[in-house]
Amino acid sequence: MQKMTLKAARAQADLTQEQIAQKMGIARNTYNDYENYKIFMRIDKAVKFSEIVSIPFDNIIFLNKNYT
Repeated sequence: MQKMTLKAARAQADLTQEQIAQKMGIARNTYNDYENYKIFMRIDKAVKFSEIVSIPFDNIIFLNKNYT
């Protein structure tokens, strides 16, 4: 399986930002910042995200390619 962005994973799960934020127990604005790679998820949130969207953790891009 090809790796996918947070946005692509969310879209494949047919969830809105509001819905996924609610399932993760965070504000929509916080989720939007995750999706736009302005901030990065803690590992527990990343695991929860992968469970919600039913995509293996290793197939989701949690850090942007310019992360140092």
